[in-house]
Order: sequence, then structure tokens, then C-alpha cells
Amino acid sequence: MSIRKVIFFLLAGTALGGAVAFPAAAQNTDPVTNAPPSPQPQAQPPVPAHPTQLDAVTTAATRTKRPIDAVPGTVSIITSEEIDRDNMQNMRDLVRNEPGVSISTQPARGGNTNFIIRGIGGNRVLVMTDGVRLPDFPGSNAGAGTYTRDFVDLESIKRVEIIRGPVSVLYGSDALGGVVAYTTKDPSDYLVPGGPNSFASIKGAYSGADNSFTETLTGAIRHDKVEFLGLYTRRDGHEVVPAASSLGPNPTSYSENSFLAKLVLRPSDADTIRVIGEYLDRRQTTQVLSNVGDFPSLVAKIYDEWGADRTQRYRISGQWVHDERFMFVDRLDLLVYFTALDRQEDTVQLRGANNGVIPSNFRASSFLFAQTLSGAELQLNTNVKLFGVPNLLTYGLSFSYTTTSRPRDRTQVTLATGVANKTSGGETFPNKNFPDTTTVQGGLYLQDEILAGPLTVMPAVRLDYYSLTPNPDADFWRSSGAINVLPSASTYLSVSPKLGAIYRFTDEYSAFAQYARGFRAPPYDNANFGFNNLSSFYQILPNGNLKPESSDSFEAGVRGKFASGSSFSLTAFYNLYNNFIDTAVVGMVGPITQFQYINLPSATIWGFEARGEWQFTPEWAVLGNFAFARGINNANGLPIDSVDPWKVRGSIRYGTGVGFGAQINNTVASQHDQVSVPSYFQTPAYYLLDATISYNWTPHFQANLGLFNITNVKYFNSQDVIGVAWNSVQLDRYAQPGRYVGVNLTAKW
Repeated sequence: MSIRKVIFFLLAGTALGGAVAFPAAAQNTDPVTNAPPSPQPQAQPPVPAHPTQLDAVTTAATRTKRPIDAVPGTVSIITSEEIDRDNMQNMRDLVRNEPGVSISTQPARGGNTNFIIRGIGGNRVLVMTDGVRLPDFPGSNAGAGTYTRDFVDLESIKRVEIIRGPVSVLYGSDALGGVVAYTTKDPSDYLVPGGPNSFASIKGAYSGADNSFTETLTGAIRHDKVEFLGLYTRRDGHEVVPAASSLGPNPTSYSENSFLAKLVLRPSDADTIRVIGEYLDRRQTTQVLSNVGDFPSLVAKIYDEWGADRTQRYRISGQWVHDERFMFVDRLDLLVYFTALDRQEDTVQLRGANNGVIPSNFRASSFLFAQTLSGAELQLNTNVKLFGVPNLLTYGLSFSYTTTSRPRDRTQVTLATGVANKTSGGETFPNKNFPDTTTVQGGLYLQDEILAGPLTVMPAVRLDYYSLTPNPDADFWRSSGAINVLPSASTYLSVSPKLGAIYRFTDEYSAFAQYARGFRAPPYDNANFGFNNLSSFYQILPNGNLKPESSDSFEAGVRGKFASGSSFSLTAFYNLYNNFIDTAVVGMVGPITQFQYINLPSATIWGFEARGEWQFTPEWAVLGNFAFARGINNANGLPIDSVDPWKVRGSIRYGTGVGFGAQINNTVASQHDQVSVPSYFQTPAYYLLDATISYNWTPHFQANLGLFNITNVKYFNSQDVIGVAWNSVQLDRYAQPGRYVGVNLTAKW
């Protein structure tokens, strides 16, 4: 019997026989934020007797602690309780219920790739953990099938905030499409003031989507003004099996170890110091059956292919919060950090001539990606009255220093002779497609919240400095030497303004509007990408004259929330994007086609989103959300493929948060008929039925069960098949999981 099955039996036995014997469990009394409360304007809207979705509190949207209905924009909050209840195991599960937000997945090998918010994704969405930027991944590698930013284990997460639209005014470059802000768990989530000084839990989880098991151990301890949290998670899983597929998935096996340690010191009532250490190690092996066969474009036949990928992410950060007035400052928040990513992708192939009978050579490739980020941020808050009107000023500065490298190596052995060489596919190895690069970013920002009776006005502005310095070496010139273009350094200054307003007609009804400008500097791999592949007759040329990408976003909406616990929100948005960076053909030299990253003309994305809940009894509620969007490339009038088709979701929920709870979820999505090329696959419309059940046996044991895709429908995520032809022989591999079960069990003491 495996250790995972033993854990499940032990947890089940605890539920039936021993849970009531545990001492009183420690529960967090402040599930909103790890930090002490930030200063608030003098007037705040009343909180209903039964909290609504709009009462969930965000700290990322305005860099101050605010309920969602006090933010002139659209924000979603996903808590650890929801993660457990809905059996969320990864990024794809995390946004299952979110209108206008999706995840793209590469089924051949890469798995979950990145967030897409209102049609904008990749590194144009900023992802943070505890205010620290996560490492990115080279966008120039997205087509290789190994792109991923699945760097965070959800078991260590307390809440996730998803901000739609540009937030460059507060976070600078890369927040062009939105922000995903993770907040990790804290000792105070488990140690109640005046309660026990220790806490421990064990959790087991299973997901039938990829036949994975997860085990998590959590411990917290407190002594006087010192608190400590330790959390360890182990995951083991396999390939995702698509529903009703005529093709089997690529056989995959993965394992992951994740550690979180957090030390909290409270030397005074006004001061809190946090030191956080985080480490994630994920390993995966894949037999890439989808790459086996004859490939005329490669002038080769592949007999077998195996991939081995390893991702290691490290982070150490320190935070000091002083929450007491000092001179003109009401609150001070200082953050310093260092984080790094090491990614290794190894591939071995048996290859031969097209239509051959036996392989003639063996190829081993090793591609690396290494990125380090270090930096600091200082944020200050000041409450002040100007002309008798309350103002909350949020202002500060940030600095970050990033190094990025992408070494590539390959050896090819001729099986008949045993001769190894470093030249294959028209390339000479080792090489680098872009030079090692140092990036320096600095920012100054100021935001004001002005309360004038029922009207709140929030102007903000940020000044960004962005400097990119390439450091070409022999490996880079080995990849791009025939191009003979010297990589160029670049420096950019950008001003990002924002203006938002909220008007409260009554305690129940309000309206909001917002304008925000987004900014993203040309990244390291686009500006100086140089690549020769003469055997396939193409080159990619560097372009040191790229302009920053920008966006102008307009958003407006109405909201309502009621003492019964019911609420609604309706939002319309219009986003204009300029100077998007993408590849294009720029010339021909004999038989060689030349590509280059260039700035494309403008694009427009607009749409509507709605969300609501009707709490018609204390135990019963109906919930729903809806998202509709359209995107147009203004240069040619064609649709933007990354904009999701419309989707509506309706749920019936029973429960009060204790004891038994259940929810039935219905999702309807339309056909993705807005594609830029007629031959692209258009994902069909579908209906999806899910259900979840939860039960708490005393505060010491809880169980959550989920049944997903109950009708076993075959459906597709439109983000996964962008650019895939309707007649592709690989199409069935892109289908989503069929019917499966998810379960997690937790014992606490």
C-alpha cells in the first residue's frame, strides 16, 4: 500500500474516531491580510450583516486594504477556503470560476503556461508572491512547447487577487494586461490571540484529472512576540487524459517538493517584521509521442523522443511594517527581496532520414534558463485633510535588478560511426539566441484617495525608469554571427497616469469609472534576439529600435450589495493597445527568409462582465458570472485569437460555512468563431456540469469532494489551440479532462 493511501486512511479514521479528542484548534481571526491594517480614510461604507462577494478585501488593487466595492476597477479574490472547497490543484483549476480570466495549456509537454486576462497574457500579466515579482520566462521560447510559469504551489497560498486591466501606475512594466497577486499563509492564520501557542495539520489530496496525490504538513508556533510557520508539500502525478480522445496523451510523470518558512517578529505594537523563505523543485519526464513520425519541415523522421524538465525557484524576502504615525507618515512598509529561477529542459531523440526504416543518429539537447531578481520597495501612507476633505496618500519608490541567461547545448551522434558533433539543424552549439542581459528598473508613484461625501476620487501617477544592457559572449555570436548585428542597450522613461472615481448613490448602490495607462518596455529576448537556421532557410534579426508597448484602458460599472448577503456588479471595458511586439517577415536574402520582432499597429479589446449572488435564505444562494469580449487587430480588421469566447456560469450553493455544504456549477461557453485565420480550429460550444461537497467534523477535521465534468463532455479551451489547424492530427490531445473526481482531507490539532 502506497504512503498516499495510508495518509487517506489515517485521515478518514481520524474523522470517524478521534477528531473530537483534539484540543481546541487555532483559527485565524484576520483572513484578509498578513500585515497590520493600513490607515483608512475616515468614512467607510457599512458592511452588510451577511458579507457579500463585494466585501472581500484586496490589498493589491490600491496598495491599501480595501473591500472590492471601494476599488474603481474589477478585482477577484480567491481564498484558501475556496481552493480547498473546489479542489484546486494548479493554475488551471484556480481560474475555473473566473469570468474573463483563463489559462493556456501546452498538452505535449509544457503543461500550464500563463494567465490570460481579457485577452492579454504571457509576460504582459504581472505575477507576484507577497509583493515580489515572480521570474518570467522568455516569450521567444513560447512556441517550443516547454513554456511555463507554473511556479507557485497553491497549498502555500492564503489568497489570490486577480486585477483586470493595466496596473502599471502601481507596479510598472509588465502589468500591461493585469496582475495576479499571491499571498502566502502566515502564522497568524492559525494562532489566535489568547489561544494555543502551537498548531499542526496534515492534508491529503487526490485529483483524477492527472491521477495526482498531494500531501501537506503545516506547523505553526508562537512564543511571546515571535511566531513561526513551516509548510511542506509533496506532489506526484501523471499526464492529463483528454475526454473522448482518439489519441492517447503523451505519457508523463512529475514530482514536486515545495517549502515555505515564515518568521514573524513583533518587537512593538506598531512594528511587524517578516522573513520569508520559499523553495520549489519540480521535475517532469515526458515521452513526447506527439513528436514521433515523419516531418518534412525538419527533413527528418523522429523514431522516439523523451523530455526531462526541472524547475527550481528560490525566494527570500524581508518586510518591515511600522503602523504608527511618525512625523507626517502614518504607515511605512519596506520590502527587500531576492528570488531566482533555474529551469533545465533536456530532450533526447532517435532520428533518421524521412521515410527511413531505422534511426541513423541520436540527438541530446539541453536548454537552460536562469533568472535572478533582487530589489527593494518602500511604501508610505499619509492621512491628511486638504480644504477640509479627507485624503489618503499612498506613495513610494521601487528598484529591481534582474539578470537573465538562456544557454543552449546539443550533441548529435551518428549511430553507424559513433562520431559526435555540435552542429545540427543548421546551428552550432553551445549557443544563446539572445545575449545575457541585465535589466534595471526603478519607479516613483503617488496615489491619492479623496473622500468628498458620497464621491471618492483616486488620481495616481507613476514615473518608470527601465534600462536594458546586453552582455554578448561567444555563445551568442555562435548563434547569430552570420547576422553580424551588435546587440544594443536601451533606456526608457515612462509616465503612467490613472484616474478612478466611485459614487455611492445609497448604502446599497454605487457606480465607478476608471482610466488607466499601461506600459511594458521591450524585454531582453525581443530586442536582441539573433538566430540563424540555414537548414530551414530562415533568420531572426535583432531590433534595437523597438518601442515600449502601451495601453489605454477605460472601465465603468455599477454595483449593489445588500444586508441579506446578496450583491451584483456589472462592468464594461474598452482597451486600446499600441506597439505590440511580435515577429514579422522583414526581408529575403536569396532563399533565406528574415524575421524580426517589430512593433505592430494598435489593437482594441472591449467587452462586458457581470457577477452576482442572491442569498435567498441564510443557507441557500444562487451565484453567477458572465464574460463577453471582442478583440480586433486595427491594422487588418481581423479578430484577436487570444480573446476568449463568451462564457456564463451559474451555481446553486447550500451551506453556512460550518458542517455540511454543497454546490452545483453549470458552465456554458460559446463557439470560438473569432479567429484570425479561417483554417484555425474553432473550439465548439459546450456545457459543463460540476459539483462539490464539503463537510467539517468539528474544527479539527474537514473533507472536500468534487465531481468535475460529470457528463464527460469533450470540450476545448480556446487558449490551448491558438494557431492549431482544424484538421490537425494532434487536435484530440488538446481536449480538456473527462469526468474525474477530486478530494482533499485535512486533520488539525
